[in-house]
Amino acid sequence: MQLSTSSVRRRQVLRGMAGALGASAISFFPFLSSAQGRPDAAGMRVTQLLDMSPDQQQLSRDYSTGIRLAFAELKKAGQPVPQLSTVETDGSTTAVRNALQLIRDDTSQVALLGTAGEGVALASMSESSQLKLDIAHVAPWLADPQMDDNPRLFALFASREEQIRYVLKTLSVVGVHELGLVYPSQAHADTIQAGMAAIGGRLQLKTRSLVIPKDKDIAAYATQLPADAPFFLMFMGGAIELALFTQGLNKLGRQRYVLCLSDVDTNTFLQLNPGKTVPVIFTDVVPNPHTSKLPVVRNYRSLLQNLYDEAPTPVSLAGYLAGRYAATVLASVGAGATRARVLAEFQRRRPLELDGWHLAFNAQGRASSFVSQTMLNTRGNFVG
Repeated sequence: MQLSTSSVRRRQVLRGMAGALGASAISFFPFLSSAQGRPDAAGMRVTQLLDMSPDQQQLSRDYSTGIRLAFAELKKAGQPVPQLSTVETDGSTTAVRNALQLIRDDTSQVALLGTAGEGVALASMSESSQLKLDIAHVAPWLADPQMDDNPRLFALFASREEQIRYVLKTLSVVGVHELGLVYPSQAHADTIQAGMAAIGGRLQLKTRSLVIPKDKDIAAYATQLPADAPFFLMFMGGAIELALFTQGLNKLGRQRYVLCLSDVDTNTFLQLNPGKTVPVIFTDVVPNPHTSKLPVVRNYRSLLQNLYDEAPTPVSLAGYLAGRYAATVLASVGAGATRARVLAEFQRRRPLELDGWHLAFNAQGRASSFVSQTMLNTRGNFVG
């Protein structure tokens, strides 16, 4: 896997920013106003909420980059694209609620697009209901299926349950009798543990939760992993936390396979000196951004190199697909767009084809069930 030097520098800068900003909320509303007019298709205004906490900021940046890449492409081709404003938060529910209150009061904002990461996406759904904000939630970065039946949610990519099913199927030859679910914090466990329990029940899979205590270093926790801990461990955190966990397992010297889902950015993970003796299985919900021959992926790679000079990542490719999808649906709304009209248009859930990438909402409310898998083996090579 190749890493561009500009990509490495940007990640270093972001980590430095995270230390300087600490836990304070960050909000940037370049377009929010009290305007009451009804925009035409090219003048619609949508908002993206981003979690800029240290463990989520790279994922959020990559997803946002992909969406902006799609909009830049369409604008250059003379096609209508919405105005995109960005709200950067510290990931807290309070910050999300404050952002949604401003959006609620600005009726020119017709949809939420590409909310990232998952905690902010879940909070935006629940807080919108509390605030009676009747607005479309389009293509959030959301693997948790607990809100898939919400009529205002338009989730494009495979759910966590679909990803786990895929992993279990590929591991069926060795048999997975118990799966350890490793949560990097109690707060993280509180957010998704109920959903994971429901998934385990549906899959008839025995699970054991391992929650890293607040005052415990992640690597240190891994060095003290109980001898009877499951052989397969699904890590429920981000790239930085995963790297620390594998470092601890490396010192422990006891063989375990670590599974992680699409929330982990492999580029970031590899930069953080992960444990060399720990095999890690990654899932992705989009085709391989480096090697796929799909026309839409080839186009993404070319645009990314020309406009951003960054290495492709699965998350920014997902953002690009999300931006293409959203712009296509919004263009069909026409003049006089309102939140209600935009929501109604998305609720048609029409199948779309984006240069070889097909989106068709299934009964579970997801537009794609695509999952792929790669393994980083103990020799440092990607397999699959």
